[in-house]
Amino acid sequence: MLASSSHASLWMEMFTYLILSASSKPEPRVGATTVFDGGNLYMWGGRGGVEMAPLEPKQSGIWKGQILQNEVIWEKLEGNGDEPVTRSFHASVMANGKLYIHAGCPASGRLSTLHSYDLQSSRWSLCADAPDPARGGTAIASVKFPASSSDEEVIIRFGGFAGYQLPTSTPPPLDIYTPSTNSWTTVIPSGDPQQGYPGARSVHGLVPLSTPDGTGVALLYHGECDASSLGHAGAGKFLDDAWALVWHEGVLRWKKLLLEGDSTPEGRGWIPSTSYTTPGGNTRVVLSGGLLSSNERSGEVWIGDVQL
Repeated sequence: MLASSSHASLWMEMFTYLILSASSKPEPRVGATTVFDGGNLYMWGGRGGVEMAPLEPKQSGIWKGQILQNEVIWEKLEGNGDEPVTRSFHASVMANGKLYIHAGCPASGRLSTLHSYDLQSSRWSLCADAPDPARGGTAIASVKFPASSSDEEVIIRFGGFAGYQLPTSTPPPLDIYTPSTNSWTTVIPSGDPQQGYPGARSVHGLVPLSTPDGTGVALLYHGECDASSLGHAGAGKFLDDAWALVWHEGVLRWKKLLLEGDSTPEGRGWIPSTSYTTPGGNTRVVLSGGLLSSNERSGEVWIGDVQL
């Protein structure tokens, strides 16, 4: 259950998977990203093979998966222009009809770049770099601000890992990319009057938040707050919290949510950011898999019903 102090909502664990057959498909990989738009999956990047190195461009480029009733049909999309360098542990999102690829880990180091891919023209474009430091394991979401006079979707970013967990300051900053101006700005949302601010984290969830009153902006949840000294071979410490970013009296504000239900998911990281909106206008977040503090990989699927 994900709720404000005055309302209730429910975490529900799901138990049934539907395994689809697949056509000619991309090679197995880790550290890729996938977005869902218009009934299709769009996957990019990742690393694989014996050495777990970033995949070569042919494999790491965009794969489109058309989801049918009992089958996924994969198609490798062509691209021209400023194609991003291969990498893993990046972030991706769909906004205004374009796929955006941000940050991540190439063969060495970390990145702060942002690229867009136009699904209509099959063209890549290099966008403005995000504020430093370069990072992997960050999360981005495509949102609309309630007070905006424009219908444009902007991209917000929180957290990540740059050799240390981000952000490093309190109150924590929120980075915002505006496609129409190709520019980044940084804002400081106000805190929850009782609970303060969300802590630094990486490999966490960040999704758009829809609420019937129109004040919801985004939902931030879980993630790693203290990395393992073993790197990717070990598990660090994970958070099990959830924070709503809302529009309150003309400014952005954090609101920590109560977690309720017969049981709630254990803290974890390395999770996909996934959600959907109910007919009533509420967001439901889908928490799938992830790495636990025991260094075990979870196969659970949880549904969080968000109510403010």
